[in-house]
Amino acid sequence: MRGIQLLKAAVLAVAVAGAPGVAEATPQAVVCVGTTTLGPPTNYAVTGGPGVTVETWDFTGVQDFCLADGTVVEATMEGHLTLVTRADGTGRVIVPYAIAIPNGMLKGIVTTRFSPTTFDAKVHAFGGTGVLAGVTGYGTTQPTGPNTFLDRMTYRYA
Repeated sequence: MRGIQLLKAAVLAVAVAGAPGVAEATPQAVVCVGTTTLGPPTNYAVTGGPGVTVETWDFTGVQDFCLADGTVVEATMEGHLTLVTRADGTGRVIVPYAIAIPNGMLKGIVTTRFSPTTFDAKVHAFGGTGVLAGVTGYGTTQPTGPNTFLDRMTYRYA
């Protein structure tokens, strides 16, 4: 009888404490406000039709990137931009990109809708490798100059 009570107590202790050496991982969110600076475009092309212009180009640049501990590092960036502009001044921008830091890379996409009076850019980051494996992010970006942007991102480190 005493052995059964000890066994029950041991099972209860394991259930309350969790299995030895197993900790439940909770993602860490890091808010990152920084700047992206793009270099000159390459492979520029323009097409279109009546009332619509489509411009595409490749780019490289640098971006402020926040690590899990809050440290800000400069990441290199490369991507491809597609700009669709209508005659009324409205349009869309789609930018698949990748940023790299030593020992890691993170992919993302920026999707933007704009008009003569608005600019709404959403950023989603995903597909990390190396030290950025499992990292995801979301946020916004706003132009601050001809080739600079203010980014407000929340990165989730798994």
